[in-house]
Amino acid sequence: MHAQRVSSGGFTLTELLVVLAVAAILAMIGAPAMGSLLARSREASAEASIAGSLRHARTLAVAHNTRVVVCPSHDGRHCSKGDDWQHGWLVADDGNHDGQPDIGAQALAVIGAMPAGTRIITSEGRGQLSFHANGSATGSNVRFTICQAREHTGKSVILANSGRVRIADAEPERLRQCLASLP
Repeated sequence: MHAQRVSSGGFTLTELLVVLAVAAILAMIGAPAMGSLLARSREASAEASIAGSLRHARTLAVAHNTRVVVCPSHDGRHCSKGDDWQHGWLVADDGNHDGQPDIGAQALAVIGAMPAGTRIITSEGRGQLSFHANGSATGSNVRFTICQAREHTGKSVILANSGRVRIADAEPERLRQCLASLP
């Protein structure tokens, strides 16, 4: 009678170590690419949030036949001074034309802070924007520069006086200014 050898169907320790080593190498190769993908995704999300808020504000101004303000805000209730938008912003009625949400009125939209490493700045001297009932924006054209610390790249959201919103590559000098204050 011959003894039959029965295979247990498992892995040897050597085989398991080889598989783990290959998996570790693949993870080390893929980690930087995944980080870049996440950074680009955050930049695209910030770009879409700004552009969407501007379009929404313009639509509300026309639909309600009123003036609507879009401004940076740290608390979601009042407009903050300056051209730094990464801490969040709001869209609100500004019927009394004081550049702040009307007293007693709730903000029409509040957007929270951007993820760490994402910065949004506007053209100098353009800390807040207002839309008239005809859909036009007050003041000069404004350019939002959105940058990512990890990628050292950026995009711009541009608002024309007519109220038109468009996306473009960031201007090199504005991109340097945007990146300068990121860690």
